[in-house]
Amino acid sequence: MTGAEPTKLLNAANVTVVDAPNISIAPDEEAVELLLNFYRALGWNGEDSLDPCKVRTTKEVYHNLYSQMLDRCPDSVGVGMLMVNKGPGTDDYIPPGKVCLIEGWTVPAQEEGEGVYAS
Repeated sequence: MTGAEPTKLLNAANVTVVDAPNISIAPDEEAVELLLNFYRALGWNGEDSLDPCKVRTTKEVYHNLYSQMLDRCPDSVGVGMLMVNKGPGTDDYIPPGKVCLIEGWTVPAQEEGEGVYAS
């Protein structure tokens, strides 16, 4: 990234900057629940499609989430793959403690019989 690009993203009409949520899970819940609670705290309803590529945060927030997940599941490879595939992305220019939600990060679930694969 160069020059004005970070400012353009943070000030773009299709980006919402919010505080990173403080999340936790019950002692008997699995590590993946932490990631799901992270997205729920950002506004995901648990049913809509979610595009984690459109959720960006700081490395500190990302590593905190990752560390909490490792506390629940010592399988670092499994947790790492989950975070790579379903976790938020990171960018150096996002303000500390913030998350950027790019328009389309959630897409309403389609009702049965609608959409591309409707019969």
